[in-house]
Amino acid sequence: MKLIREIFGCVKVLERRYRVDGRGPMTVVCDGSDDFRALDTRIYTMPKAGTFFGIHYRDVEDPMTKLVSVIKGRGMDYVIDLREDSPTYLKWEKIELSETNALTVLVPAGIGHCFLSLDDDTIQCYSVDRSGDEAFSLMLNYKDPKICLVLDHEITAIADYDLEAPFLS
Repeated sequence: MKLIREIFGCVKVLERRYRVDGRGPMTVVCDGSDDFRALDTRIYTMPKAGTFFGIHYRDVEDPMTKLVSVIKGRGMDYVIDLREDSPTYLKWEKIELSETNALTVLVPAGIGHCFLSLDDDTIQCYSVDRSGDEAFSLMLNYKDPKICLVLDHEITAIADYDLEAPFLS
């Protein structure tokens, strides 16, 4: 994968290998060219635009890295710096991920991540370098006024645990 840019000095926006021929599109989601090794991969299918996955993260003391791609449709990926000693603490940026732009986001520990589908029938590929019970994340409420997250689309579907996630203290 090709590095497109870095955010907060640690989040990597990568371009996947992608091609289209007479059989349809082909994309390489994880090619092992980085230090990242997927131990658990999930496919999320979002039937409606506006499907939202809230702010999830891992502390740097108990790290986990995530690799997020969209393999069908479009979505907006948001990354939030949650490292208290960072000069960009509580800043956030967004990256549009789509099947056609072939971008992938590598999210390390200490960075919050949330996702909002922009098209019906969006499919996201989500890989982590931990597996089983070790792959669970901590959560923050996306409405936290200290973060001031601005979403690009109305939320049409969200899990109860994301609605009830805690605010920063």
